[in-house]
Amino acid sequence: MNDMSSDIKKTAKAFLPLAPRTTEDVKPEKNDLLKAFYMISPIVIYMLYASLLTALFTYVLSMVADMSENNARFLSAHNSLLNPLIRLVALSVATLMQIPSFLGEKPVFIHKSGHITAVRCLYSAVLGASSALFLNIFIAYLRIAALSTSFDSIAAKQFSLVLPMGILLYGIVSPLAEEVVFRGLVYNRMRRDMGVYIAIIFSSVLFGVYHFNIVQGVYGILMGLVIAWIYERYGGFIYPCLVHMGANTFIYLLSATEGGMKKMMTPVTLVITGAISISLILYNALKDKP
Repeated sequence: MNDMSSDIKKTAKAFLPLAPRTTEDVKPEKNDLLKAFYMISPIVIYMLYASLLTALFTYVLSMVADMSENNARFLSAHNSLLNPLIRLVALSVATLMQIPSFLGEKPVFIHKSGHITAVRCLYSAVLGASSALFLNIFIAYLRIAALSTSFDSIAAKQFSLVLPMGILLYGIVSPLAEEVVFRGLVYNRMRRDMGVYIAIIFSSVLFGVYHFNIVQGVYGILMGLVIAWIYERYGGFIYPCLVHMGANTFIYLLSATEGGMKKMMTPVTLVITGAISISLILYNALKDKP
C-alpha cells in the first residue's frame, strides 16, 4: 500500500510546474475587484481594439465603395480577400498594443534547461495537432453543434479563404495573438495570485468563453488546459504558441482539403489520436523533465 501511495505521489508531482515562465514578482492589486479586472483586462482590451479596428476598416471600405460603381464592383469582387485582410490587420494591431504589458511580465521565451529545444518544439506542435483532431472528433460525436446557431457560419467563413491566407490568419497570427493575451498575460497574472491549477482551469474557461459559441467553447476549454499545462512544463512562451499553431494549422489543412475532415471523423481515428495525445502527455510528465 505504501509503495502504491508513493507511486501516486510521484506521478502527481511529475505534473507540477518545474520551469519558470516569467521573472516578474510584482503582485497585483489587493482589492478583489481591481485584482479581478487586472487579470482579465487583457482580454477586454484585445477584443476592444480588434472590434474597433475591424469596424473602422469596414467603414472606410464602405465609403470607398460609395464613391463610384467601379469601386463598388472591385471591392465586391475581392470581398473574400479583403475581409480576412481586415481581420489580419486588426488582430495584428490589437496584439501589438498588448506587447508592452506582455513584456512587462518579463516572460521567458525559451527555457532550455539543458534539453534540446528543437525536440520540444516538434513535440509541442505534434501534441497540438493530435489533441486538436481528437477533440474535434470527440466534440462531433457529442453532437453539440446543433445547440449553436453561429458555429456553421463561422466555420464556413474560416474555411472559405484561399489556403495561404487561411494558414497565415488562423494558423499563425490568431494563435500568436491569443497566446499573448491568454497565456502570456491572463494566465501568468492568475497564476501569481491564485496558484497554478486554478489558473490553468480559469484561464482555459475564459479561453473557451472567448469563442462565443458552444462548439468552439468546449474545444477552447479543453485545448486551453493542454496549452497551459505545456506552458507550465517547459516554461518558455514559444511552446504554448507552437501547440496552438500546430493545432490550428493541422485542422485548417484538413478542413480546407475536400473531404479531408470527414474522412477523419471515425471511431478508429478518435482512438488513435486519443492514444497519441495521452501517450505524449504521460511521456512528458514522467520522462521529459524540465
